[in-house]
Amino acid sequence: TTLDIIDLTSYVSDKHLQRIKGRIIGKEGSMRKTIEDLLNVHISVYGKTVAIIGDVESVAIAREAIEMLVEGAQHSTVIKFLERKRRELKMRSLEWY
Repeated sequence: TTLDIIDLTSYVSDKHLQRIKGRIIGKEGSMRKTIEDLLNVHISVYGKTVAIIGDVESVAIAREAIEMLVEGAQHSTVIKFLERKRRELKMRSLEWY
């Protein structure tokens, strides 16, 4: 299990912080929940940071997804990316058996 903290101020100015946090959380928390459910991670959006807790690979993928959202990628694009990555993780875990 690992913790990754993303400082949003290194990506956007304070002026855009609220909007970007809104994109990460999504309508009624849907985007955040989707990332959490698909990757089995926990995400906290607080102040000027986003914290992600989970296993190393999942946290790295979640970080990439959040960076995509910060850079303006559409939610649907990010969800497709997450679903593809999840399949890759599943395939890799099956190869161990």
